[in-house]
Amino acid sequence: MRRFLIVLLAGLLTAPTFFTASILWADAPETPSLDPAKLQRLQEKVQRAPIPPGQPDLAALYMAHQRAVPGVEIDAPALYEAAQRHLRTLPSYSTRSGVEIPAGAAIPKAELGTWESLGPGNVGGRTRALVLDPRDERIMYAAGVSGGIWKTNDGGANWRPLADLMPNIAVSALAIDPRDPRILYAGTGEGLFREMIRETALPLRGAGIFKTTNGGRTWQRLQSTLGFDFRWVNDIVLSPSDSRRLYAATRTGVWQSRDGGETWNHVLETDVMGGCLDLAIRTDRGADTIFAACGTFEQATIYRNRRAREADSPWEAVHTEEGMGRTLLAIAPSNQDIIYALSTSYVAGASRNFNGGLHAVFRSDGAGGAGTWRATVRNSDPNKLNTVLLSNPLIAFLEACGFTGTSRYSNLGWHAAVLAVDPVNPEIVFAGGVDTFRSDNGGADWGPISFWLDEPASLHADSHIIVFHPDYNGTTNQTFFIGGDGGVWRTDNARARSGSGTRATCGSESSDVRWTALNNGYGVTQFYHGAVFAGGRRYLGGTQDNGTILGNDTRGSDDWFRIWGGDGGYAAIDPDNPATLYLSSQIGALVKSTDGGRTSVDAVAGISDDSQAAGEVLFIVPFVMDPNDSQTLWYGGRHAWRTTNGADTWQRASVRFDSGRTSAIAVAPGNPNRVAFGLENGVIRTTDQARTANSTTNWTTATPREGFVTWLAYDPNNPQRLYATYATFTGHHLWRSEDAGVTWAPLGATGPRRLPNLPMHTVVVDPRNSRRIFVGTDIGVMVSTDDGATWAWERTGFTNTVVESLEVVPIGARNFLFAFTHGRGAWRVEMSR
Repeated sequence: MRRFLIVLLAGLLTAPTFFTASILWADAPETPSLDPAKLQRLQEKVQRAPIPPGQPDLAALYMAHQRAVPGVEIDAPALYEAAQRHLRTLPSYSTRSGVEIPAGAAIPKAELGTWESLGPGNVGGRTRALVLDPRDERIMYAAGVSGGIWKTNDGGANWRPLADLMPNIAVSALAIDPRDPRILYAGTGEGLFREMIRETALPLRGAGIFKTTNGGRTWQRLQSTLGFDFRWVNDIVLSPSDSRRLYAATRTGVWQSRDGGETWNHVLETDVMGGCLDLAIRTDRGADTIFAACGTFEQATIYRNRRAREADSPWEAVHTEEGMGRTLLAIAPSNQDIIYALSTSYVAGASRNFNGGLHAVFRSDGAGGAGTWRATVRNSDPNKLNTVLLSNPLIAFLEACGFTGTSRYSNLGWHAAVLAVDPVNPEIVFAGGVDTFRSDNGGADWGPISFWLDEPASLHADSHIIVFHPDYNGTTNQTFFIGGDGGVWRTDNARARSGSGTRATCGSESSDVRWTALNNGYGVTQFYHGAVFAGGRRYLGGTQDNGTILGNDTRGSDDWFRIWGGDGGYAAIDPDNPATLYLSSQIGALVKSTDGGRTSVDAVAGISDDSQAAGEVLFIVPFVMDPNDSQTLWYGGRHAWRTTNGADTWQRASVRFDSGRTSAIAVAPGNPNRVAFGLENGVIRTTDQARTANSTTNWTTATPREGFVTWLAYDPNNPQRLYATYATFTGHHLWRSEDAGVTWAPLGATGPRRLPNLPMHTVVVDPRNSRRIFVGTDIGVMVSTDDGATWAWERTGFTNTVVESLEVVPIGARNFLFAFTHGRGAWRVEMSR
């Protein structure tokens, strides 16, 4: 039986570039022990959680793998734009009313909002962009990396989405015009991942820069940013003297516009991996003194231009050194000759070091000029606490905290890193990644002010941006806001006591800084899968970096709660005993709970080690419950695995699938012997002897097309009919078999009302009308009411986002369609008869 605490010791990242290393540095002076009862609760949380809590690099690789074509370069943004042009030629469809609205016609108000957002409004999701209205601090804008732009008018008490139907809602950068806060710019694409991911994964790719001039009511894409140079916009800053002059850091360098984004000039070119990732601009001079940090998974460099507003003003490399990777910049607002840099470590080919963790914190007191930068702290610092700014601090101090396990470094700075300087004191600096730290002596010594394991009492893990309250003065106002993988949070006592000593990272009692979540209606959670309880009033699902979470109508959309950790995956509910749940997390972890998620036990007994080893299962492993028998479940890796006793034990039910790993599973309603497995390479394997299949059973093989099979579904009224969806960009994305998987034909592939060329992830057939079919795509839900011959776009209150799973569930006498999305949470709509 695999133990999750063993997985803990691997650290946050298991990809080859980021191996962990044993701790060798001396500790700071001892501090008093924390409350023993609290330590015991945290110990239980550590033991129960499927640590690592989240693996964003492997998650991105998984998303890329679904859509990529090995060896083939695909212009994904162009394909998406073509798909959206085609979508605009299709009628809209109202699932609630069962009517079509002609293409180009306005959707009647009675049909808008017919989809109900179920949240979670309190869980949040990865947020890299956050800005405040400088004239009214109650107005804030935030953006999810796959959830679009949101606005609050009451300081985060309530949020509402803006521009859900923008052509691309993967937003990583926001900038607001201080002279006219109704003007904002939004940069799309998430450009912090490895090269191979960025070249293939559309959910991470952007589609340029968007602009609003009316506080977000409407957005227009800047046509000059349609090309390759703006597919990953990492940062945007405006000139302090002329807000029509703005700068964008992208994959290909730094770009300048002098006319509010209408045209752009390439002012700093770079071909380093990642391009330019961060910008900082002085606000005390009119010449546009601007800094750029370029490079991530290879040598990084800091550049400066002291007169960027002038044409052809030169950029100079002011700081670089061996081993310096992704770097963040922050200018001290109260003395802008002081600038800090937080740098991750990158050493090519190294395996046991700080790769992805701290390289150094640098400081210049000479306006950032060459030769003025010095390291205030490095990863070789004798005080171990100073070395974990970009690692998982708790894992680095496991033994000192009294937890079971061996202390190790686990690095995440390539993904999660934040740097900011106190607005009124240049010696106070905030930095970190998994947890947030503060230095009170100019970056020389650091103490934690947040503790991911202690959420919700403390800040969620993985921070990306800090924004200070416009009236921050360090005394009566110590408020700043932070955006991260847990959404948007606030602290009102940023200068309170920080942690120190060997137990500083053990729990929130070591610091007096307190945190408040502002995720009230901020629905940008990234689901991988969802399941609905009988009656349709309770629901749960697995999410990226937020575990498996459960919500219900009674508690409401802003009161979901976590019942299992990690990167949540597939989930299943026993319809005969709804307190029995099956929950999963990344790389094959599976547990069973018999008390509604309060406790759980490992549930992979009998699944052999070779099937659980690296490369044998996908990042998100599919498993399903037999709709005919809740004690029977199926799990897929390089083999088909079956349990008939509620996951007490598992048996191998197929020969090895040498051609690929399992990516989708379906069991025919009414026939438990009919089971289908889809693989990552397009192969679909089926059997009519599922209950008796064993390790020598050869399943029937068909290959409708090459690519990643994302979903399989039998027609609930006809077990001979089997549907398959594909995500990979080449070929048709929806297929149907009329003979239980022996032969296949594409569906909705021709004609003016054909399906768009989009990755598709899920398909469900209306159990009351097999001619009505719903498909979840990368840009919402498609519907056919004539058995797949023609298609319409469901956008009557739904959103332009990735739909990972669909399910039809009766509530009383009516059926409802549930949708779980990767970026906009969970939804529900009543279905017409």
